[in-house]
Amino acid sequence: MPLTFPSHLAPVLPLKLWRPHWFDGVALCTGAVAPDVAYLASGTRFELGAQVHTLGGALWWGLPVALAYAWLVRRVVAGIAGHLPGGRLFGWPGYAVLGGVRHPWQVTVCSALIGAVSHVVLDRVTHSTRWAYALGVEPVTFAGLGWPLVSNLISSLVCGAVVCALAVRAARRGQLLPGVPPPAPPVRPVVFRTVALAVVALGVPVLPVLPAATAPAPSGVRLLHLLALGAILGGWAATRLPAGGPATPPAPRLDAEQRQPG
Repeated sequence: MPLTFPSHLAPVLPLKLWRPHWFDGVALCTGAVAPDVAYLASGTRFELGAQVHTLGGALWWGLPVALAYAWLVRRVVAGIAGHLPGGRLFGWPGYAVLGGVRHPWQVTVCSALIGAVSHVVLDRVTHSTRWAYALGVEPVTFAGLGWPLVSNLISSLVCGAVVCALAVRAARRGQLLPGVPPPAPPVRPVVFRTVALAVVALGVPVLPVLPAATAPAPSGVRLLHLLALGAILGGWAATRLPAGGPATPPAPRLDAEQRQPG
């Protein structure tokens, strides 16, 4: 499968750019990654298997997960957006406005469902061995690698490049942000990076001991969630914790000196 993020956003971002008012961009994106969230439970008794990567699964699993993640994104994006690297290129600080953007419920629900279906369809397309035959190679192996692995790598790179190009284009033209964004929260990069890196550093050693840790999909999805958790807590610390540093001493009073005889 293509990378959960950012590659799976490639089919849905053009919809937002095409008709901004028709779609909830946040719900489109959370829907596009929702089916892979089930990999968090891989190797446990709660594992759902391939049933979430079906059209039916897009409805009963992808839709509620996408709506929950969309709610979470809007709650935390303001504290994270200004701290992400490449802010000038991708226009991340402007995305803080998404925390206050709301769409009619039917727009959000339909966008989330479209995103989830796009994930299922993209997986089906990239998993197909017809591409191998079209390229004149045997799907069993290609350059010493299994065709599914080759297909996943190629689709991840191509779709990821498309997403990055669209994000840069949207930032330059202001296409994804409605109107003039409000002032972003204060940026405290040292606090954000310290907390985010601490969370990731504590979580990375845990990943190899989790169930199904040797499978690429569960490990990749768990790593993405760990990075997201680090960003969320880093953004919370940067915006909620009191600023440190020594207090500014009060200016000396000169009243007494001015009353002294000269």
